Amino acid sequence: MTFAWRAPRSWSGFVATALAVAVLVLAVVAPLGSMLAASFRVHEMVLSSGTVLRVAGSVTEEPLDPSLPDGEALLRFNAPSEADPDADTTPVALPSSAFVAREGRFVWSLANYRDVLTSGRTRGLLVHSFQLATGAALLALLLGIPVGWILSRTDLGGRGYWAALLAGPLLLPPFFAAMGTSSGVGKATEWLGLSGGALQLGNSMICFASILFPIPAALVGRALASVPAGVAEAARLMGGEAAVRRHAVWPAVLPAVLASFGLVVVMSLCDFAVPDLLGVFLPTGSVPIHVFATEIFFQWSKSGGNVGRSVATGAPFVLVVVALLVLVARALRRCPEGMLSHSFRERTLVRLSKRGRVGAVAWLAFAFGLGLALPIASVCSWGFSPTRIPATIRETPALLPDALRWLRLSLLSATLVTAMAVVLARASLRGPRAVGRTLAPASLSTLAVPGMALMVATLLLWRSIPAAPGTLWKGVLILTARFLPYAFVAVWLVLRQVDRGLEDAARTLGAGASERARRIWLPLSVRGIAGAFVLALVLALRETDSLVLVESGILPVRIYDKVHFGRTGQVADLSMAYLGLLVIPALLAVALLRRRPKDRGGEPHGGCLRVCE
Repeated sequence: MTFAWRAPRSWSGFVATALAVAVLVLAVVAPLGSMLAASFRVHEMVLSSGTVLRVAGSVTEEPLDPSLPDGEALLRFNAPSEADPDADTTPVALPSSAFVAREGRFVWSLANYRDVLTSGRTRGLLVHSFQLATGAALLALLLGIPVGWILSRTDLGGRGYWAALLAGPLLLPPFFAAMGTSSGVGKATEWLGLSGGALQLGNSMICFASILFPIPAALVGRALASVPAGVAEAARLMGGEAAVRRHAVWPAVLPAVLASFGLVVVMSLCDFAVPDLLGVFLPTGSVPIHVFATEIFFQWSKSGGNVGRSVATGAPFVLVVVALLVLVARALRRCPEGMLSHSFRERTLVRLSKRGRVGAVAWLAFAFGLGLALPIASVCSWGFSPTRIPATIRETPALLPDALRWLRLSLLSATLVTAMAVVLARASLRGPRAVGRTLAPASLSTLAVPGMALMVATLLLWRSIPAAPGTLWKGVLILTARFLPYAFVAVWLVLRQVDRGLEDAARTLGAGASERARRIWLPLSVRGIAGAFVLALVLALRETDSLVLVESGILPVRIYDKVHFGRTGQVADLSMAYLGLLVIPALLAVALLRRRPKDRGGEPHGGCLRVCE
């Protein structure tokens, strides 16, 4: 006789999952769907003669003669050139009687994609974007791989402190790093003979490499540390040190190198602020270049908002980024399983000579200086004065209310992102396989969409719904969609470590869903969930790309706008105050990661044996 026990349905879990999915649809699925639909929807105005004119932007109406009773009006709009997609749009101003219908018509068409694919500008965007991204990734690898080896495989003293310091560049907002690069590195690259667009590309590569090298340092370092001592010893017996490198080290390191390269490429491609700002800082008379992220903004703002062309411009970009993310995922799956644990005997650390220690410290100091010290020092050189910060804040109109609004926006979005990540990760891990295969890709989908495109998508979807002054819901939805993938991955990794057998046993003994959460999986994963919240908070606080048009008054966007008009002491004061605020959650994250779990009296899994007492 077999006994099959079936758990009662958890209505609380069902409701939580339904709410999380609803927010996922509102913040991610609906905006991306509206963006895709807009790229196929073409606005046309038909003349009485039968001529059809496409509309780029919006149609405005003004009275031609208010005294006329028939409501005659002058219609104005811009029409793109059919012969040259890159040409400036042509202004059109005709009386309404010249058109078959005053409001025109919307048709489904591939015209926007045809413009993008036949445009010489698109080829230039591809070349410039991938020159920038691949150059930044190669430089990040050259800088980060030695850092990872030093911190994971040598006996250098203070490696833990160095690791914390060298994670600092990831804290810098990209536009802050660009501000520093334009002053510090910009002069050096000019001495190399670079000018115009080449200077902009070179500075952008160095900027991205200097703030993203911790990614290859962490991944490659963990891969190097994950080679078990037994495997290395067996390979050494078979063929010496060369066999260790060929059969033990390289199979572990190569996937991590490829994954790091792909991640840096994706993050460099998606950023708008760095190439845009470094294009503004070019010497007078220089011609900046556009990459995909800046082109999307350019088309959106051109001629009153060329929506279809803006969205279609990002289509090849999104396809390429999706392909890169698939390759990154495949590479990460090939990484050693021990990268996230120490459940094996580690290899003996490499003992450095005195000269080797000096060289290692010099390389770490160089990486720290390039990634963190130089940008901060460069911004300070604009005339920063710590004693003047209060006066600068008072002199900047409405700065304090906008800063508080920025903090509320970041806290709300981080809270919502973390709650959604917990619910969706639990559903994907513990729910039916079909649910996991649906929710995980949906939660990660915005990794392939740059912040600029996500902002455009959200504005397209919700522009017909006016937002009352002071409301934050549009900004919260954008930040939720933007950073849900990072929180989802962080929570998914920690929840995956919870032994499923503990929950099954508790369920068999009659524990409900809330009791299992309170006694089992929440205590075991609370540090990881808190880490996901801090990660989402830091990312939200440093975000500018996706909020430029939605929350133009918040602190980072205001600094970003101010620096366009000059590198002044006031900009330096606000930038350093901004950086000081970012340090607070960063220190909280360090304290959280260094805190050890409390001893629960020897009971496995922190008191889970008391679930049904």
